[in-house]
Amino acid sequence: EAFRSTAETVALDGGADEKDRHAAIEALGSFGGDASRKILSRLAGDRAPSVQSAAIAALCVLDLNAAAQFAGESLSRSRDEAQLNQVFSAFLQRQDGAAALARALAAKPPPKRAAEAGLRLMNAGGRRDPQLARVLTEAAGFSSQGIKMTSAEIASFAAEVRSSGDARRGAEIFCRAELGCTACHSVGGQGGNIGPDLNALGTAQPVDFIIGAILDPQKEVKEGYVSVSVVMKNGEEYQGYQVRETGEELVLRDVLQNKEVRLRRDAIKEKRQNGSVMPGGLADTLTRTEFRDLVRFLSELGKPR
Repeated sequence: EAFRSTAETVALDGGADEKDRHAAIEALGSFGGDASRKILSRLAGDRAPSVQSAAIAALCVLDLNAAAQFAGESLSRSRDEAQLNQVFSAFLQRQDGAAALARALAAKPPPKRAAEAGLRLMNAGGRRDPQLARVLTEAAGFSSQGIKMTSAEIASFAAEVRSSGDARRGAEIFCRAELGCTACHSVGGQGGNIGPDLNALGTAQPVDFIIGAILDPQKEVKEGYVSVSVVMKNGEEYQGYQVRETGEELVLRDVLQNKEVRLRRDAIKEKRQNGSVMPGGLADTLTRTEFRDLVRFLSELGKPR
């Protein structure tokens, strides 16, 4: 109780060091209880954006629906990328968190900047929730066509890619932040290492395979890139690559946080293989021409210029 009292005092002290306040706010979420929930609800409406986002993240542990309502207000005002990411991450790391946030944002759509930040985080972190993605796609002003193709249509589209695709424009589309491609994949030594290196993709795979892999990432997952989803008994969710497992713990490289996390096995509620961390629906925000150009760019990777 002494620690709780100290945390409450520091969290509510507007003159305290910002890092100390954030640590105290996080602690209140861990302590739980009605007293913590009331303080976090109060701070979730704070004028200081960093305090507000920290309180919303902590409140997610105690009351998802209340946190989602505060998030709607926070996302409408915040312009700081780190704070936007903190709010979105907090919901994506909780069981049913994305659904709660989607309901709140459907009633109060976020501005374009915040919506793009949410899409970027979902795509890069492999946590693309269909309902939340739809709300954010509309708020960001992107079309949502839901591209689907039969095998025959893929073959026809592959011919269109080869005859009319523009690799230069495709490279620009590949680098769009909201798609998250560069956060996961490396091309020319630039980009992330969450997914496979794409430097030689065009020499290794035919055009129709590339199209199919984007539309349905789960159909064929490259060896070594099968992810694991873990739900904890406290409602936390993790998704990433298993590093090792012992009788006491599971070590996972969590994609959303981009770091290794150590999870006690006796605290795990559910563990399952989850296929590729690349989410489906990435092409839904693209026009047919944009998708064609993106595939042309990818199909040229590794080929002599």
